[in-house]
Amino acid sequence: MKRWAIGLAVVLAVSAGGLYWLYTSLDFVVKATIERFGPDIVGAPVSVRSVSISAADGRGLLRGIEIGNPPGYSSPRALRAATIAVGIDPSTIARDVVVIRDILVDSPEIAYEVRGGTNNLEAIRRHIAAYVERSGEGEGGRAAPSGRSPGRRYVIGRITLRGARVTMTNPLLKGGGLTFNLPDVDLRDVGKRSGGVTAAQAASIVTSALVARIAQSILTNAEALRRGGVDGALDALRGLVR
Repeated sequence: MKRWAIGLAVVLAVSAGGLYWLYTSLDFVVKATIERFGPDIVGAPVSVRSVSISAADGRGLLRGIEIGNPPGYSSPRALRAATIAVGIDPSTIARDVVVIRDILVDSPEIAYEVRGGTNNLEAIRRHIAAYVERSGEGEGGRAAPSGRSPGRRYVIGRITLRGARVTMTNPLLKGGGLTFNLPDVDLRDVGKRSGGVTAAQAASIVTSALVARIAQSILTNAEALRRGGVDGALDALRGLVR
């Protein structure tokens, strides 16, 4: 009995120590996780300059986010955001389903490079979709028929991309392009009905919404784009709008 009690005490101490480390090292954990798994998910380099998250109230700020481009594209990056604000329910940080109240991507700079009938963001979207399938992640964050666990899941109350600036370019423009403002992308209750989504599934949802919104904006401003010398991209874009 004494040995059992000592063993239980050790387990509890280790668990408590792990939770303490998690709560006091959130900045490091989030930054390392994004930079470690982000490139595998999106198929392009991902970097974060700094992360600051309060374990007390769950409010956080990610600074200097950059997502590179897949191979074959000449633009230096697909997306750059000075800040991404997040709000996490701190009571769920150590649970299997983490509740994120909101994510705000403020004034991101997006490069939309058309090449060979497709574009860089569509290439990223397809890579994410392939990653989800390879990982055995079924629809809505549940395990696929293979039985493999999809890992930690997230319920996200709101995801907003606000004040985005998009530069549309192609190889013929040799680094030039046409820049326009993008209407806000606003997603609500991501993963709520299904009991959560994985990080890759959330990325797939956001990327699909972003690609569709850009395509709609381009088609709406088709005449201006023709004057800008990127007429050849329009036919490819029409297939992206549903």
